[in-house]
Amino acid sequence: MQEKLCDLIIIGTGPAGLSAAIYSQRQGLSATVFGDTPGGNLYMIESVKNYPGFHEGVPGMQLGIFMYSQAQSEGANFTMTNVGSLEKSGERFVAKDTSGNIYSAPLAIIAAGSTPKRLNVQNAALDGIHYCALCDGPLYRGKNAVIIVVGGGDRGGHLCVFLSKIARQVILIDKGSSLKMSAAQQKAVAMAENVEVLLNTEVQAFIGENELKGVLVSSPDGQRKELSADALFMSIGWAPNVSMMRFPVAATPEGFLKTDAKLMTSCAGLFAAGDVRDSDLKQIVTSCADGARAATHAAEFIQLKQYTANGHNLNFQ
Repeated sequence: MQEKLCDLIIIGTGPAGLSAAIYSQRQGLSATVFGDTPGGNLYMIESVKNYPGFHEGVPGMQLGIFMYSQAQSEGANFTMTNVGSLEKSGERFVAKDTSGNIYSAPLAIIAAGSTPKRLNVQNAALDGIHYCALCDGPLYRGKNAVIIVVGGGDRGGHLCVFLSKIARQVILIDKGSSLKMSAAQQKAVAMAENVEVLLNTEVQAFIGENELKGVLVSSPDGQRKELSADALFMSIGWAPNVSMMRFPVAATPEGFLKTDAKLMTSCAGLFAAGDVRDSDLKQIVTSCADGARAATHAAEFIQLKQYTANGHNLNFQ
């Protein structure tokens, strides 16, 4: 199959990828963007309350569609397919999507985001174990349900507050001695009267045959007990989506891509943006900034490369 040529391959349609698409088009680069969900994981968020310009909050899905529409209006090409593999061929990056189409470009930005981690315990494949409250939480509306949330970070807090409006009781489990969410999120959780918090508690197994009936938990003193539940939502962290890469790139032990000050990876011409990157803060607004910076530095990189290839010498003195 003949390769389709473009200036820049962008993998990911979340905030980082869409911002990169907007900025790359405005820099004069022709961008091809891979991903089948406008806004990426934004659809999981009922209401985004910390993104500038929306002081009353904005539904995550709506924000994602806004970003996608803006990138479309700038002229970015969206395949609406995912990348099965990304390879390096000489000085070009070659992406093959899940439909078998092949694209080639001298630049690439990995903005594929991350995927919720799963617990490696007994019966982890039972029905009733979920990762998106906005998607699956409404299934339990009106059922007098008891719902467990595992993970005491900000996202776990968001899940608790959302699910507290649906369930009879929400139980938040975290193996740490304190919650890791922001003060504002802790306050929101505390205001939900039907949310119970269990710290120093670790899930040992899921209970049930085909459907979840509860969890087996343990405390530091070795005591174990069963908690009955109708559903469970996981929020124990994220793993970067980098499985499509077919060449080595420097990364953390967890797989997050390392970058320099201009967001370029250890592979020349390959940039990383958003949650897939090794960074100290993973928020929508920082992902947008990453996308803008990665696209801008990618444009600078290729312009400098073309300048020197034409026989010009650089003198920074």
